[in-house]
Amino acid sequence: MYRIKSIRKKKGVTQEWLARQVGVTNIYLSKIENGHANPSISLLKKIAGVLGVKFTDLFDEDDNLQAGIC
Repeated sequence: MYRIKSIRKKKGVTQEWLARQVGVTNIYLSKIENGHANPSISLLKKIAGVLGVKFTDLFDEDDNLQAGIC
């Protein structure tokens, strides 16, 4: 569903650091990364901003096509 974990690792960012930057616990961020939580759009935009990627980059390509946001 989300590509946050792979993008975060590619950028060399720890889960704890990213969680602090966006104002959530690392437990909640872990749940998001593993598809067990549904974050708000505003949180996803914060995550994208901190990681330096576009909002749509956080989603799997198949999800983008289904939602019509590509």
